[in-house]
Amino acid sequence: MTMPTFADAEAAIAARDYRAALSILEALDVVGEDACYRRDIQAAACADRLGLFPLCEEYATRAHSYGDDMADPFALVARAQRRQGLIADAAATASSGARIHPTNPAIARELALAFVALGRYEEARGPADLATDTYKKDVELLMAYGHVWEPVNPDAAQWAFHRAKKVNLDNDDARIAFDSLAHPLKGAGRSSYRIEIQPPVAAAYRTMLRRVCAVLTNAWKGAAIAALCCGLVYLFVARGVFPGVRWGVFLLYVAAIVSVYFYVGYQIAAFNRTLPRGVRLTFMRLCTRFTELGGRIFLFMRVSLISGFFLIAFMNGIG
Repeated sequence: MTMPTFADAEAAIAARDYRAALSILEALDVVGEDACYRRDIQAAACADRLGLFPLCEEYATRAHSYGDDMADPFALVARAQRRQGLIADAAATASSGARIHPTNPAIARELALAFVALGRYEEARGPADLATDTYKKDVELLMAYGHVWEPVNPDAAQWAFHRAKKVNLDNDDARIAFDSLAHPLKGAGRSSYRIEIQPPVAAAYRTMLRRVCAVLTNAWKGAAIAALCCGLVYLFVARGVFPGVRWGVFLLYVAAIVSVYFYVGYQIAAFNRTLPRGVRLTFMRLCTRFTELGGRIFLFMRVSLISGFFLIAFMNGIG
């Protein structure tokens, strides 16, 4: 039977089969500190990829026992501790590593994220600057960078949030954070980030946005259907029972259209009730933040006007 080798483990890592790589590394029979370190640090990295954070911490700690001259064990131990909720331990581990390896970006990243989790924003700024120079597409780090710089340098925070939004287009937190700086709530000053990250406000904003987007996405279909239904009501019911009632039917159509705007207004008003006094979201500011909403509203208005014109022409045509 052929014994596994480092080459086999590295081939599995290259194929992103981290579970197979971890099994190979655990089966390796190695001699000497260099080989043991290589096995343990690679096993720790594989466990980190698999989300096995206690195992990652165990292997990285073993790798660290061979000496302080390597930076990777510090970063892996700190990340494993942070992801297990041991934030203070992670900060202590990363701080120890930073004293020995002050320019290592991986350690700086873990130190910044741990400090942010502990609310130590001023201490996090230096490590965040160092780490972000290397990890320019790390959304978690970019969000932390924006978080710590927003109170003193909104431009730097806006850069970070914008970059995080571009890296991950589906990241709602990055988009909301960017919008709160680029298009702050009325009455909030230059930035409404501190207001909008509050859990009740953030939850209300997402609920409002989901409902507004849902109704406006299909509003143009509703306008066409409303015109069709009103035309049928006039043709088969109102015309015979109430002669000359065509304008009443048309007003019924207008009410259906206006109800969409009332619904959107109500959702925005409900969100505004979660904000501090004097701070509010306006309909125009929402459309500025989400330009796709403006396109949907324009389509809704266009279909509403065309449908209304055909409804009037239809009712006048049939008398």
